[in-house]
Amino acid sequence: MTLMPRLTLVIFAIAITLPCKPANAQSYPQRPLQFVVATAPSGGTDAVGRLIAQKLAEAFGQNVVVDNRPGASGSIGSALVAKAAPDGHTLLVANVGHVAMNPAIARVPFDTLRDFTPVTMLASGPLILLAHPSVPAKSVRELVALAKSKPGKLNYSTGGSGTTSHFGMELFKSVTATDIVHSPFKGIAPATISLIAGEVDVMMNTTPPALPQVRAGRLRAIAMASLKRTTFAPEVPTLVEAGLPGFEAGVWYGIMGPAGLSADIVTRLHQELTRIVRLPEVRERLAVEGVEPVGNTPAEFAAYLKTEMARYAAIAQKARIRAE
Repeated sequence: MTLMPRLTLVIFAIAITLPCKPANAQSYPQRPLQFVVATAPSGGTDAVGRLIAQKLAEAFGQNVVVDNRPGASGSIGSALVAKAAPDGHTLLVANVGHVAMNPAIARVPFDTLRDFTPVTMLASGPLILLAHPSVPAKSVRELVALAKSKPGKLNYSTGGSGTTSHFGMELFKSVTATDIVHSPFKGIAPATISLIAGEVDVMMNTTPPALPQVRAGRLRAIAMASLKRTTFAPEVPTLVEAGLPGFEAGVWYGIMGPAGLSADIVTRLHQELTRIVRLPEVRERLAVEGVEPVGNTPAEFAAYLKTEMARYAAIAQKARIRAE
């Protein structure tokens, strides 16, 4: 064998033993991103997803296309991302319902902890415990005392079985040892209307539809289901202040990719997303949706998911919550 072919073979042998960095990690993103929103176009997950998509497109110089894939309580959109190529170009705008609550009450076509790569929780916000003004209770202590004096007589409305409002109230019943009857509706809007009409006594709701009714005197705010008071309704005390330590129930939104997303891409996404949620104009828009910026680390988000899933599974089992 001549010197040149022998030298070529040596160079090739060295090259294939060197660690290779994926090309997509070096030049990410290489094309437009797909933000999968597992709900219909509306507020909440869709509104937050579109807000972040716009800012991320500006940062990356690439389009970020919001792709609404509603159905099966969010499982359709989530499953689509779980099966996508782990190149960082298909991402899920996740929320507490379809990646933490749904697995607790139904069979879903994915494993939240195995099939996704958490990037960051974008924002979170509490539920608010509400009562009709005719209910003779103005505080958590008074509401608990009233419920215990009339077991099974008070009722609460929700947007349906297995929804955030349902889980929140069942958690409240569990920690306060009260018996309040569930009155499910087909959506949070009719559930809220029923409370305003005085057809039910109490409910837990997200803050955007609730606070205007509270400030108009049509509903009474009892407490926020959060560890600390919110910036957008600081006048409302928390359930923790009322003597329920660690009580937290609410909504959150985050970004997750398919399992196997490289550390380089996760880092790049995390840096941009955490910067974006802290922008003053983004904070203001998030407040309209009843949430505040979080921007935790991928490891913190992963640990939180694990804890949340266990917590909701325990609530579902105790309250016998099943998917409709």
